[in-house]
Amino acid sequence: MSDTGKSAGMGRPRNTALDAAIATAVEQLLLTDGYSAVTIDRVATVAGTTRTALYRRFPGRVALIASALAGHFGTDPAPDTGTLRGDLIELQRLQVEFFRTPVVSAGIAGLLGDLSGDPQWSAMFHEAFMAPRRRSTQAMFQRAVDRGEIPPFTHPTVVSDILTGPLLLHAMLPATGPLDDTLVAATVDAALHLLTVGIRDA
Repeated sequence: MSDTGKSAGMGRPRNTALDAAIATAVEQLLLTDGYSAVTIDRVATVAGTTRTALYRRFPGRVALIASALAGHFGTDPAPDTGTLRGDLIELQRLQVEFFRTPVVSAGIAGLLGDLSGDPQWSAMFHEAFMAPRRRSTQAMFQRAVDRGEIPPFTHPTVVSDILTGPLLLHAMLPATGPLDDTLVAATVDAALHLLTVGIRDA
């Protein structure tokens, strides 16, 4: 169902103004009071709505966070610069910007705690936020295949992990090093190597 349409011709249109107010409330609470403050009750109060209205859209905190992140950062991040290296560099710079954003910094530790402790929430977050972004990256890889830059490949999610994993580590543990151009270049080179030579199955 689209944000402004009706589901299968039934029901009322989605209230996009309320959706925006909810997303703003989630970000405000993250920045001012931290991850634990993002509860249905507090988001409803800050957004000027009711618990019932929130529960119709979101079953809990992880769903609220996933929706806010998707609204803020989108689910189709992969660029199209015309070359695979250019695409990868731009993608990694966007990911660095993502991890440096204050709202992400404020919520990432708590979110990962929730996701690691509940497989259902983990699956929901992956489907709502991670999976479409990975599909965007896979489409970027496929464009490179179509241009003849790399051979057809398998295990695109492993390449995505090579790109994102080191950035997540540095975001969570700043002592490991900064999120900078050196890290961008290293992850891009690692991904290009895998995409060029392929990944051997065990």
